Amino acid sequence: MTDFAQRLLGRPALTGRVVGLDMARGLAILGMFTAHMWVSVQGPVSSVMALSHGRSAPLFALLAGVSLGIMQDRLARRFAGSPALSRRYYSEKILVRAAVLILIAALLSLFNTRILLILDNYGVWMVCMLVLSGLSVPGLLWVIGLLLVVGIPLWHYLNLLFLPSEIGVVLGLNDYQMPTFLIYVLTGLVLWRLSWAGATPRARRLQKYGAGLGLGVAFVIFGVGTAVDSLRLGRVSGVILNQDTLSIANPTPAQFWYQTLVYIAPHTDSVAETVANTAWCVGLTSLTLLAGPTFNRFLSPVAALGSMALTTYTLHVIWHAITFRLFGYRGLIPSLIIMIAVFLLAASLWRLRFGKGPLEAFLARLSDPPAVNHTAENSDGSASTNLA
Repeated sequence: MTDFAQRLLGRPALTGRVVGLDMARGLAILGMFTAHMWVSVQGPVSSVMALSHGRSAPLFALLAGVSLGIMQDRLARRFAGSPALSRRYYSEKILVRAAVLILIAALLSLFNTRILLILDNYGVWMVCMLVLSGLSVPGLLWVIGLLLVVGIPLWHYLNLLFLPSEIGVVLGLNDYQMPTFLIYVLTGLVLWRLSWAGATPRARRLQKYGAGLGLGVAFVIFGVGTAVDSLRLGRVSGVILNQDTLSIANPTPAQFWYQTLVYIAPHTDSVAETVANTAWCVGLTSLTLLAGPTFNRFLSPVAALGSMALTTYTLHVIWHAITFRLFGYRGLIPSLIIMIAVFLLAASLWRLRFGKGPLEAFLARLSDPPAVNHTAENSDGSASTNLA
């Protein structure tokens, strides 16, 4: 195979990227495409595609946690003799990137009409991680447990209160609830600290355990959650297929706790959904990390898409807005098919020529400290995963 073909297909030795992480991000991007455009259509195919709804955002968040770990390690190596300087530049990078994400979300909101934007939420979560990412692995696990047991019920209770919309946006009460998504981010950071994304024998064992246990736990929780909701309704529940069967403005105590602890509908951010989504994301990413060279070459365009997650996310919002204004609902499916083909090809060619996506490169120029080796940044994939 020629050098050109190997770079086009994203061979790690030549692109310097962790292909498994890029592939997972690419799958999350494709899932987000379908969640935003395909589920507007009714029918059995739409129900199957709706499985992506509520699963893509957690995957992005978990990978963002991996990126934070990558960023910390890279800066720690760069400023090995000065931990204070390493922490300073880490804080600056986080704050700059958070500000850029919030700004991009604000600009997209000027013409976006249907997509629930997540970039501003990511900006808030990244600021929270300035404090949390300094903890050890046991400390991070304690925080995850506290968020799961206390944070999620508290946020569900706050969601019943009549708070100003500005507070609701910051806390993620009306869209992506903060405790749930911080759990995803913190889990990604813990996994990175455990050397989960490497290629060593120990990392391979972790990936195998992650794939088996992660997917197994996810299927069990989603299956039990579906069965429980079916018993509640007296019929087979389609709750896992984005069919909301419990929209209650003023729930009773029993309904509140069911909604908070057990209900598994996408984006309900219950305890059960959070644990299942976390397990699913760990399992899926473990599989992409375990994938062999043949599989990696076959899905190289997907990995290319994931290597520039912020750029592709931003462009798909713009593409969707134009399509919807011109053609309405009837144009969404043809537009989605064309968009996927165009984005996969464009991402592959852009990666071949430039490496980083345009917005990823812009973020790196804004936030990198002086004399940071940009080749090292490419090698860990952190530039594209901080925001997806």
